[in-house]
Amino acid sequence: MKESSRKALFALSWLGALGIGLMLGRHALPASTGLAESNGNLINESTRNSAGLDSPSYSDDARKFRRRESNGPGGASGDEAHELNMIELSDILNVGNRMDRTRQMLDYIDQLDESQITGVIESFREAGWVDYNRGEYSMLISAWMDRDPFKAIAYLDENDADGWTRKTAISSWASDNPIDAAAAIQGLEDEGKVNDWVVGLIEGMARNDPEGALRALADLPGGDTKNEAIREILPEVVARGAEFAGEWIEQIDEPKLQRETAKRLAHSLARRDPESASDWIRNMTKVDTRRDASEVVSEIYAQQDLEGAKEWAASLPQDTMTEAAEGVAKYLAREDPVEAARWLQGLGDDPDLDGARFRFLQEAGRNDPQTALENVSTLSRANDQERYYRDILSRWRKQDQGAAVAWAVANSDSLPPKVLKGILPKPKKVK
Repeated sequence: MKESSRKALFALSWLGALGIGLMLGRHALPASTGLAESNGNLINESTRNSAGLDSPSYSDDARKFRRRESNGPGGASGDEAHELNMIELSDILNVGNRMDRTRQMLDYIDQLDESQITGVIESFREAGWVDYNRGEYSMLISAWMDRDPFKAIAYLDENDADGWTRKTAISSWASDNPIDAAAAIQGLEDEGKVNDWVVGLIEGMARNDPEGALRALADLPGGDTKNEAIREILPEVVARGAEFAGEWIEQIDEPKLQRETAKRLAHSLARRDPESASDWIRNMTKVDTRRDASEVVSEIYAQQDLEGAKEWAASLPQDTMTEAAEGVAKYLAREDPVEAARWLQGLGDDPDLDGARFRFLQEAGRNDPQTALENVSTLSRANDQERYYRDILSRWRKQDQGAAVAWAVANSDSLPPKVLKGILPKPKKVK
């Protein structure tokens, strides 16, 4: 382990202990808290239409806004400079082109001195601009963290309970200096169910040292904060490939969280490299996790390499093969329903294959109803057989009534009586 990781873990050891001040809150955060926005992208496109009626009138707000008057000499000139800063900022926020807006924002931040940045951030919040301009706000917060992180954290702890802001602030620091970042948030409370200071710390560590972040996670007590931190660092895990993801997923002890996390990882890993993701599935040790993740990988793998996915699914342990067969059955049925039926039959008569059989019947029933109907009997439960006979025949009758009725008559001995009665034309009443 890196020396910095050892020191960081030492500094983080207090996270897992009780009664030392980093407490979980008692009330949930507002539903509007933007967890999905906490990935550290400082130039995200602001979700606003600056010309719309619902957008803030930046220039008007800026001109109305005044910094609190200072009792010291030069207070008036300080207020005047602050007003000019806010008017300039409002003009930048109204720039429509994202790249131009970002460049102007960077130049603007560079010219702010230490005495001005706190007031600008405070005014930004009080003017109601944050919800419309999170990208620009995070740039200001990150700049403040670069210049005076302890003052920034103290301000946010006292004045800004928004979880996204806190995570953005501490993660940008923790990515470069996890030791000082951990020390700075020690003892800070959080009003939400999730302690966003801790989540941001782990997220920041994961950018440069995901192994260290994982070890820090291991020291956290179970709960919402730990679960959220695991979700937040998934992009860093994916970026390091399937082998690291395999080692990482095994460290999650809570079964439900492990399965949920594995499914998220499976989707991202399979998009990058389905063959590598399929090997990752094969090496998993927890059966339920392996089953859930294999279904996700199968869907993506079959889209990109149907033959490879067929071979992979068939080679898996029986407890996982039945789940992995679902994605293959779906896409093979679209391409060749007869071959799909033959492939499924070759996998055996395990009732757990019904999920794959459902996928096959749903696809084949649209394109080749006769082949689909000939394979309904492979379902393990009579109720499911009756439902699929009825659904496929009903859809076929709307497209080609003669063919559907003819098939039903020819196979009347194998059809459930209710299905046969429903598909045959009703006899005309004799007057």
